[in-house]
Amino acid sequence: MKILPGKNPANWKEAVTPALQAAGAEGMSADIIDMFTSLSNTDKTSSEAEKIIGATIRSRYGSRATWRAERWFVPVPQLSYDGKGMPQLVIEITVYLVATAAVRTPQDSRLITLAGAAAKPETLAIPMVFLHALLEKDVGRFSIVARDAVCTSWEVPGAKPVRLPNDFIIALAEMLRYQSVIAWLGEFGTQGRCVAPLVAGSLLGLSFEDSSPAGTAEPAGIYY
Repeated sequence: MKILPGKNPANWKEAVTPALQAAGAEGMSADIIDMFTSLSNTDKTSSEAEKIIGATIRSRYGSRATWRAERWFVPVPQLSYDGKGMPQLVIEITVYLVATAAVRTPQDSRLITLAGAAAKPETLAIPMVFLHALLEKDVGRFSIVARDAVCTSWEVPGAKPVRLPNDFIIALAEMLRYQSVIAWLGEFGTQGRCVAPLVAGSLLGLSFEDSSPAGTAEPAGIYY
């Protein structure tokens, strides 16, 4: 974990800023973070949190340091575009541990902010054909092969079953009712703006494949 300068967070909302700073993802919208909160397995990561915090504090302030900490878990996504085979948008989510710790040493005491990755990344892969179907409100074209309280898996021809969190799909469908795919990607910050042209190009190709020969209008939902 890193010890970060600046304001010490007092709640989860304030913990988002140091998590993004530690991940190098400044500029990402809090609404994007909210889409992935169901992937924060706090039961699993909480058991390791005290060990991670303790190791960082002892390394910096010595073995005689004592501390008391408030901690939060913030999922931070990283985007990439994979154009090999079936094009897909890849989202790698890493859960970051953020803590405000009161540290006491034999010499003094201080309040610090710590942030760092708390678990191995989890990867979501969204084929462009699936994202296009979501834009067209036609996800029903794909058969559901598995579902539980957290995730649903769809059968997508030419690809492995697409397994996505239910909360994420609901949030994405809701967002795309009011903004374009390009605008949604822009909320990821710099990384979203980097992959946006590739995603838009792929979606446009799929849209024109589905349109009639006479159709020349730019499909809605991608740019506007």
